[in-house]
Amino acid sequence: MTSAVVVATETVASGSTPTAGLALRSGSVVGHLLEQLESLGLGDRRVIARPETAAGLREHGCEVVESKGLADDLREIARVARAAQEPLLILHGDVVAHREVIARLVLNSKAPASAAVARVRPDGDVPSRSVMRVHKGRIASAGSPYHQVTDPNAVFQGVLRVAQEETATLADVAEKLAELADTPDGLTGISPVRVLWDVPEDTGDADIEAAEGEHQGVLGSTPVTGDDAPALLLVGMVRSGVKVTGRGSPEFLCERVLDKAQADAAQQGLDAVDEDRVRLNAAVKNNDGFFTTYAVSTYSRFIARWCGKRGWTPNGVTAISMAISVVAAAWFATGHRWGMVIGAVFLYFAFVFDCVDGQLARYTRQFSTLGAWLDATFDRAKEYTVFAGLAVGSTAAVATSSVHGGDVWYLAVAALTLQTCRHMVDFAFGASKRRRAPEPIPVLPLAMPDDSVLDEPEPYKSRPKGGGLSHLAVWLSARSENIRAFHWFKKIIVLPIGERFALIAITAALFNAQVTFIALLTWGGIAAIYTAAGRFLRSLTQPRSAAK
Repeated sequence: MTSAVVVATETVASGSTPTAGLALRSGSVVGHLLEQLESLGLGDRRVIARPETAAGLREHGCEVVESKGLADDLREIARVARAAQEPLLILHGDVVAHREVIARLVLNSKAPASAAVARVRPDGDVPSRSVMRVHKGRIASAGSPYHQVTDPNAVFQGVLRVAQEETATLADVAEKLAELADTPDGLTGISPVRVLWDVPEDTGDADIEAAEGEHQGVLGSTPVTGDDAPALLLVGMVRSGVKVTGRGSPEFLCERVLDKAQADAAQQGLDAVDEDRVRLNAAVKNNDGFFTTYAVSTYSRFIARWCGKRGWTPNGVTAISMAISVVAAAWFATGHRWGMVIGAVFLYFAFVFDCVDGQLARYTRQFSTLGAWLDATFDRAKEYTVFAGLAVGSTAAVATSSVHGGDVWYLAVAALTLQTCRHMVDFAFGASKRRRAPEPIPVLPLAMPDDSVLDEPEPYKSRPKGGGLSHLAVWLSARSENIRAFHWFKKIIVLPIGERFALIAITAALFNAQVTFIALLTWGGIAAIYTAAGRFLRSLTQPRSAAK
């Protein structure tokens, strides 16, 4: 569960009407927002508003907490955060967003804190929203009307989520900011942007790229004039050293609306997107292998949606995939050509359902530790079961048959051993990367207006620092990602699971088990050497750490 604090303190520039009360087709902006929060299971929802606008917001069915100014806003948020026993969502009452944007923050985010952001370039007009600099998906510096950002590359879209373990930090930050707001000259206005380089650094997160659309020029074109407590809290969390992740959803709308024209444009933006279709497409991994991308994921997502509509669970689909692979192994064990062909077809569909279980989990957000363990374990079990079936069929086949490959158990054991060693190394390498602590962000005083004491962001460089073969190899590898042929070559050569299943199915259907195992050992050995060499060269480019 998650609680929500909705800050509805901004008013339309032409009068005293709260921007949260602007009309959408389904009602008011804040009413639409509260309905979305309720549909996501956020039962505890508070709205903070000024006394002069509170009555108007209550007409929209809101439970309103009256606040006289920024300091009171922050103290109310501090009180809620101090008592929180669950994650806390803080957002502006005039945010209009597709439900999926909020859902991803509330249900998918595991970071200590995360914020909805969009990518911008600092070489144009100064953005009308609070700016930030995002590096490798993490917010390195956040801004507000009182805090400067050097070389910003993203803007804050008005939604901040804080995990339960960081709500105490949030409360401390809110209280300190409230004291500054009450102190004369405690918070002073400042130019929010400081540009050092002509080209902005990469965010490290392709999902943060801003969407281009006919409504983009209308939305976000009006500067915020009122108090901006959520942006200040984002600044405070970042400057307290908390890892705040920037979450971008370029395919969806998420923007504050500050006048009627923007509200109308936002409604058109909501209507223009089929959320279910986009969510289904997002359920497919964007970094899958060549075979998976073009031979499976083109239609497996629709099987995942069909399963989701009928209440199937990802673990159930994983079990189905395992069962199909057992049937495939049984057909391989017959020792007949027609058995090898049918087994190859069953093996292909075992892999299809192996993809479906993950897509179903992402589409329905049914994530679990058990599911991840089952998926990884059954992936290995499926391969090894098929190995056994092929070995049995090879000896069972008639000696004069093209299916007969003789006693290939030694080849089966060798393939199993190679694949097991590769997976052990992969899991160990992944675990070592997860154990590596992220670079700390310096803790800065909240009253300091600019971030110039931070390490200045480096300009874009076409080559990495350092020299030698390792740096050249890493640079070439990164540049080759932009060339489609090289991108897919690097995906294919490492022999991912899709290519392995395809290799087994094709060689078994056309030849025999001996050919299958020799192909697996040859390609698998090349993949192991390629992977090990790449990791070794990449490790040479990493800074050395003290021995432990």
